[in-house]
Amino acid sequence: MKRKGIIITMVICCAILLSATIFSIIKFRVWNPFSSCFGMLEILFTNKEYTIVQNIPKKVAFSKTADTSNKSGGQYLDEYMESRGFHSVPEEQMGAMLVYSNGNEKESVVFSTNKYYSKWEWQ
Repeated sequence: MKRKGIIITMVICCAILLSATIFSIIKFRVWNPFSSCFGMLEILFTNKEYTIVQNIPKKVAFSKTADTSNKSGGQYLDEYMESRGFHSVPEEQMGAMLVYSNGNEKESVVFSTNKYYSKWEWQ
């Protein structure tokens, strides 16, 4: 009877982990459900302005939509890219796909936002 309880518990844990992974891939395009979960919690419940949750194969980041300084998620993205030496190229923007350049290379970032967080996804 004890063995059956352990097997049922392990099956439930595996089902929860699999569901969390599928949700993370579909919703955020992040393969590691722990990374996306902790990144989201970090943005929602700490004073951190943004966090990188996946670097490979695509860089994905979450930022606050607004805080006490009334900055938007787009302003956080602009600040992050400026800290890396990139500047915005508004002539090449296509809808939610923002383009940044440092003179040598260009990076395209798809920017989306909702009530709780903003998501940046490099293309």
